[in-house]
Amino acid sequence: MKLAESRRMAKRTCTSRETGDLHEALAALHLRKLGWRILGSQVRYRVGEIDLIAEEPLPDRGWVLVFIEVRSRGPRSWVTPEESVKGAKLGRLRRAIALYLSVYRGRATEVRIDLITFCDGEMSHLKNIQTG
Repeated sequence: MKLAESRRMAKRTCTSRETGDLHEALAALHLRKLGWRILGSQVRYRVGEIDLIAEEPLPDRGWVLVFIEVRSRGPRSWVTPEESVKGAKLGRLRRAIALYLSVYRGRATEVRIDLITFCDGEMSHLKNIQTG
């Protein structure tokens, strides 16, 4: 490999898919450190995709089944990651969740949707987002 070619490869930016995969992996690592059990990632249905599915242990209350949407935005984005989860995206997420729940046989007694965002290198975890 020539030096010029290796420099071009080193300067290559990640695709949006690669960036999304990285952020989903970081989010899953964060949740595992909190003691959550990851059940699935990038769970795809014809109607939509669920980024992460996990069970969160709750002291004295059992388990919560949590569907996590992972979003990231660059410093020059027009909308925040939180603002990007609405409308059609939310509808596809709800339909995918319904399909997952139709076959779920785990130990959770509650269900929740969370949002993990990455913006300017900072991660934020918003629990029980309003899907209104």
